[in-house]
Amino acid sequence: MPALQITIRNHDDGTVIVLDGEIDIATEDEFHRAVLDAMSAEQHGRVVLDCTRLSFIDSSGLRVLIQCHKAGKEHDSRVFIAAASERVTQILHVTAIDTRIPVYPTVESALAAPVETSRQR
Repeated sequence: MPALQITIRNHDDGTVIVLDGEIDIATEDEFHRAVLDAMSAEQHGRVVLDCTRLSFIDSSGLRVLIQCHKAGKEHDSRVFIAAASERVTQILHVTAIDTRIPVYPTVESALAAPVETSRQR
């Protein structure tokens, strides 16, 4: 099994990227490309990262999260994190990424959350 499997699901309220496995230096490029592609396709909307099956993320993956958050501003899109494990949630909190990228307990709550675009800021 590959270290990271990525599945894209389109919803009326945004694009969901299902992450299964680990995001590290070996998989960061694939992860980055998937998020940027989803943002390009989902102009002025939301991209939800479904972390239900994400077992690990290292500093290279965290760097990609920040890069995607910044790219979202350029594309007038928002990145949301959903359903992260306790371990991943703790990493997001300790690194303060959860203060930049909204974290929701479920994919459904992330899809239902209001999207603030740069025009509203």
